[in-house]
Amino acid sequence: MNNRFDNGPKLETATAALTWNVADHQSGKGQYFSDRYAALAQDVERASDAGVWQYFRTHRAKVGRNIEVEDEGGRCFTGVNGASQDYLGLSNDPRVVEASIDAIRKYGAHSAGSAPMGGKTDLARAVEARISDILGIPHVCLFPTGWAAGYGIIKGLVRPHDHIVIDALGHNCLQHGAHAATGNVHQFIHNDMRSLEKRLDRIRRSEPEAAILVVTEALFSMDSDCPDFFELIELKNKYGAMVLLDIAHDFGCLGPKGRGLLTDHCSYSDIDYVIGSFSKTFASIGGFFASNDLASLRGVQGFSGSYTFSNYPIPAQLGAVDAALAIVFSDEGEDLRASVIANTRRLRDALGAGNVETLGVASAMTIIVAGSEARARLAYRRTLEQGVVVNCIEFPAVRRGEARFRVQLTPHHSKNEIAMIAKAIMTGLQDASRVATRGVASIAGAS
Repeated sequence: MNNRFDNGPKLETATAALTWNVADHQSGKGQYFSDRYAALAQDVERASDAGVWQYFRTHRAKVGRNIEVEDEGGRCFTGVNGASQDYLGLSNDPRVVEASIDAIRKYGAHSAGSAPMGGKTDLARAVEARISDILGIPHVCLFPTGWAAGYGIIKGLVRPHDHIVIDALGHNCLQHGAHAATGNVHQFIHNDMRSLEKRLDRIRRSEPEAAILVVTEALFSMDSDCPDFFELIELKNKYGAMVLLDIAHDFGCLGPKGRGLLTDHCSYSDIDYVIGSFSKTFASIGGFFASNDLASLRGVQGFSGSYTFSNYPIPAQLGAVDAALAIVFSDEGEDLRASVIANTRRLRDALGAGNVETLGVASAMTIIVAGSEARARLAYRRTLEQGVVVNCIEFPAVRRGEARFRVQLTPHHSKNEIAMIAKAIMTGLQDASRVATRGVASIAGAS
């Protein structure tokens, strides 16, 4: 397959494809939504025609280390996959696949209801028990997706008179859940414990009896960094707050025996609530909530719409998760974790040798700063042409002008494949910078 954009975009098309952002269309007005978003649709079409629309790729075959994808413009590419959320490489593991199939054979294809309405199986109870045992948290319930868990847990626990203090870079589901739950939402500077304390102190002075929920993540997916857990817990105790910690990106992949970064420093018994996802390390989709007290679990189950009014995770999901949990928290899982971190460090070292900046700590994600949306889109196009598929992230996932690549390796990527990814990214960024100095309209020349 020819990984080239043989029909290069016209000059004016290329310029238009690079000089817009989704944020430009965020505040549209008008009586009809179709009119309001017509300009957005046109901008997406131009970017797709120019080969610089990085979203909505379609996989044409099994997702593994090497993949075949089709972009929205109908162009097909094959290459090394650096873009899958498959942190320990278990999505194609025969044991996981067979467990998913076996679950369908035993329970059928459908969960046939929400948890309160009989959608739960004994397989689900086994998954809940595994998570409870691993975390050392007694009370666990499952959600159909990780997003549903993050949103629903906050909305279920918090009332309009309560306060939420949330990291400014908290995940979309956490932010939406917070604003849906209360108007008393206070953002603190990312991972800045002094900023957090100022907000806690201000709330506690004005409302001594207020309920305060601090919301943050153990590992942030766009920066691969983490908070100071000791200080977080000290502040929680000092101000009588509760903490909700999202462990979607580190649970199973980092920390002692894969139990997460928090356990490098302290215990989950030191905080109140944990949420996680199965879509990163555990070869499936779904989410979970873990609570150190039964009362809060019952509160979530009673008042979280995404729990009560969504069908329960289907048997295929749960079968895969159950098998993945058994592998992840075994001696084999230890080897897989060591391999993926070694691969990430290898990629980070290769990029650093080429003066390409990476962010945060070594994890299953390697975050590469691209800068402007135009530079990122141009570089993304060049990586595709070189037979490498990575995720190119821009607003609204990150702030405007802070676009980045997020490379997600598995333990199974070879040294040659990692070198190929590093070279493609470095070449893409260099070519994009050269094009930018000549003017973005020269995109066709970058090919």
